[in-house]
Amino acid sequence: MGGQNNLDVRLFIALRTRGHWRPLQAALIVLTQLGNWGLFWIMLAVGFWLAGAGDRGVVVAMTTASVYLTLFLNFAIKLVLRRRRPASSDPDLRPLVRPPASMSFPSSHAAMSFAAAGVFTSFFPFLFPLFYGLALLMSLTRVYVGVHYPSDILGGAIVGLAAGGAAMLILNL
Repeated sequence: MGGQNNLDVRLFIALRTRGHWRPLQAALIVLTQLGNWGLFWIMLAVGFWLAGAGDRGVVVAMTTASVYLTLFLNFAIKLVLRRRRPASSDPDLRPLVRPPASMSFPSSHAAMSFAAAGVFTSFFPFLFPLFYGLALLMSLTRVYVGVHYPSDILGGAIVGLAAGGAAMLILNL
């Protein structure tokens, strides 16, 4: 795990090796996989729309647009920075899911999640703790399953907050 600062590696090891109670581990693996391509957030938007919340599907359209524009931006950053994903021959540190082929920094799950949380907050401001809490949980699953360092999550959250903030500005215009 060369090239990383010591705190980043220590936090990665702590999150990757502690708290792996089987039912929790299974739930977090499902959640992290639902985060692939922003599926969790789009499904949540569709759920709100079907429940009659949101404005004629605008929540679905804005969430989808925000998630995929953020994903595109995030991949561009990954191509420039080219940080490798955590890898280890230590059985306690092996990923619990198949690592994506893309680079590690910033985390796309974190970026998409925080961008989506911003969009949802524009529509349902009273639920902002729920949306940002879900974004944080989704982000942390990536370290828990062993495919991201904590600093990847922080970088992705910053990208997502910026993208989500831009989406909120557009929605409020």
